[in-house]
Amino acid sequence: MEPLEKLYKELTRQTKQIERDLDMPYLEALTTVIDRLNDRHTENVDKEVIRKAVSLAILEGMKQAQPNHLPTPDSVALFAGYLIGKLVGKEDIRLLELGSGTGGMLHAVLSQLSTGTSAEAVEVDETLIRLSAAVTELLDYPVTYTHQDALRPLLLDPVDLAMADLPVGYYPDEEAAASYILKRDEGMSYSHFLLIEQAMQYVKPGGFGVFVIPNGLFQHDTEGKLKQYFESKAHVIGILQLPLTMFKQEQAAKSYLIVRNHLAGMKMPKQALLAELPSFTDARAFGGMVKQIDEWINTELK
Repeated sequence: MEPLEKLYKELTRQTKQIERDLDMPYLEALTTVIDRLNDRHTENVDKEVIRKAVSLAILEGMKQAQPNHLPTPDSVALFAGYLIGKLVGKEDIRLLELGSGTGGMLHAVLSQLSTGTSAEAVEVDETLIRLSAAVTELLDYPVTYTHQDALRPLLLDPVDLAMADLPVGYYPDEEAAASYILKRDEGMSYSHFLLIEQAMQYVKPGGFGVFVIPNGLFQHDTEGKLKQYFESKAHVIGILQLPLTMFKQEQAAKSYLIVRNHLAGMKMPKQALLAELPSFTDARAFGGMVKQIDEWINTELK
């Protein structure tokens, strides 16, 4: 049995036993298992194998979750890590993820950056943040967690890059939304708009944001505020559409949005990076696309 399959089966076996014996929700049981995991199961196991096994075990427990609450697919998270590494380099940097959930995207990104990279993660759900923190400790990543509503004011130092897999919906706290540029004039504001603005507030001038967005993001901008924000604050420098084959329904399709904070005297790309990504399983086509992205970053951002 391969190490990945062996560890995954052991994680789910122990989790389901605790879930049954203690009448405990699956994700809480999994957190307990990860906290107790000993060297017998992880000794001489590659850190990436551990990360993937844990991701699969988490997915097992979230099969019935709403699509908006599902973990970011591993292939999407890993490609986000590639993009981030190219944008900011692999030297020591600080990242921020808002709405970090179970930490799948954050852990996948950190797996591709230098060991000196550190991260801030903000999550309101106590069960999810406890699980993510347990995985972080297991993988020995330097992540600091903040347990709160990500759209409330945060006590954070500026970071080099912010990221989020944006949950689509309305933000019910109209009082908190009132301080945002991207609030709607009438009714509840879009949480996915506010999260972009909030994340980029904590990014250094000239720093980046990488967001997984619904393809219809700009169609939601009926008041034109998102357009104004991107003209004056954080500029859109790239949109990469994920393969439609990844999604059961076309309206659920997503893209990567790449933005950069304004910095006086900063050279802006002559042309934004706009592309439809080929299937991740088509090695030849995908390799060609990666080469084009590398060339664009080296030409337009260096």
